[in-house]
Amino acid sequence: MFQNDPYRDEGGFSPDDDLVRTFGQALGGLAKQSGGPAAPAAVKEPDAALLALVPPQPRTLPDTRLSRAFLTELALKTIHYSGQPSANHITERMCLPPAIVLELLSMLTDDHLCEVVSSSNAMAGNYRYRLTANGIDRVKDALERSRYAGPAPVTVEQYIEVMEQQRSVRSHSSRETIEEALSELVLAPEVTDNLARSLHSGRCVLLYGPSGNGKTVVLEAFARHLDGTVLVPYSIYAQGQIIRVFDSSIHVPALGAPASTPPPAGAEDTWETARPDERWVAVRRPAVMVGGELSAESLELAFDPVSRFCQAPPQLKAQGGLLIVDDFGRQRIRPDDLLSRWLTPLERGSETLTFQTGEKISVPFDVHLLFATNLKMELLLDQSYLRRILYKVEIPNPGPNEFHEILRRVCQERSVAASDEAIRHVVQRLYEGGQRPRASHARDIVDIVVQSASYDGQEPALTPEAFEKAFRLFLPGGMAEVPDSPTYQD
Repeated sequence: MFQNDPYRDEGGFSPDDDLVRTFGQALGGLAKQSGGPAAPAAVKEPDAALLALVPPQPRTLPDTRLSRAFLTELALKTIHYSGQPSANHITERMCLPPAIVLELLSMLTDDHLCEVVSSSNAMAGNYRYRLTANGIDRVKDALERSRYAGPAPVTVEQYIEVMEQQRSVRSHSSRETIEEALSELVLAPEVTDNLARSLHSGRCVLLYGPSGNGKTVVLEAFARHLDGTVLVPYSIYAQGQIIRVFDSSIHVPALGAPASTPPPAGAEDTWETARPDERWVAVRRPAVMVGGELSAESLELAFDPVSRFCQAPPQLKAQGGLLIVDDFGRQRIRPDDLLSRWLTPLERGSETLTFQTGEKISVPFDVHLLFATNLKMELLLDQSYLRRILYKVEIPNPGPNEFHEILRRVCQERSVAASDEAIRHVVQRLYEGGQRPRASHARDIVDIVVQSASYDGQEPALTPEAFEKAFRLFLPGGMAEVPDSPTYQD
């Protein structure tokens, strides 16, 4: 199965690529306050129920549901970008059966658009092809329409069929998976319980509370441990246009993909017709995180005027997985507008996407939608929107016991010597007078201790004296902070 990003160098860049972050790209920062990020969960073999949903491999051109003209142009572009490819290479690139590819090459040869260059032996799969002068003229016209030359797309009708079936068999994250994800974090027992119940529900969840207490870390940990697999097409064909869906930075192919399975003994003759459609990939459930850069335009199909095909928006790439909105309320779209755009499709199970031409398509909307904000909810949204978000979980400042453990883990991770007595002194000092430090203060203070020790030419150690120096540099005015926005205060 074709596993690489299928056309990144030939006009495949999306102007919104930088808006999408995966669980594996944001593991620094606050993740270190709880002992560092764990490795992503192992990519398991696809679920048996999921594999049963993969459409069978097309046997004829009509079985692909794509027009002959479209497929011949795709074959021409594949030859154009590959130089003098073999039939086997073209088959791998287009993710179509050899019989269909050979039929397309035969038509192109008959029309004098390509010609056979050489063959290492008599096997047709080893013939090499190149474009003729007529073929070069034809491919120039094809490239004017679209520069896409990756795997053959599935039609939007096929996509809807598979996504609807997939939704019916996919289950929520198990209790064991969620508990494992949260076990690497330092949270109060009641907060852990609230998080576990809300994440298990599969419903929309809003995490709120002061910044620096690990809301993003919680969501990243959940994403790393996300279990299950889903089906994703390389691309979709709709309204005469191509939408690229598969993104190698988000979609991780599952081990034991069905297309790579060898034929059973004695069944070689019938195996080709029984193989699954290689235009689909079984991947680990995706997790897409968007931040403050998200705009209204990012929610629609992004047409690239250079490549002349569309990039799928974040919610389409997250289909069957997690869609995380970090720093909710700071996007370049009003919070109520964003919720209107996503909550309504979430409730009815489908959304409408608009092409640059104004044409629209309706596709399934099957994501686990998670929000994190440090803005006060009553200032962020009115009650009508808050009511539609069933689960709202506060991530408060840590108590003394939680902060003690966070500080111990940070010192251990940074190789900073710290006795239990010294840690108790720091905790007592930070909590005196009823103050409530944030979880991130542990990391920040240890950073100053390490850097001060480097300045003094000493090994870093968290002592009462070292803490007092760091504390004066970190918060010269004490623990009180004046926010510059309507966020939660300590």
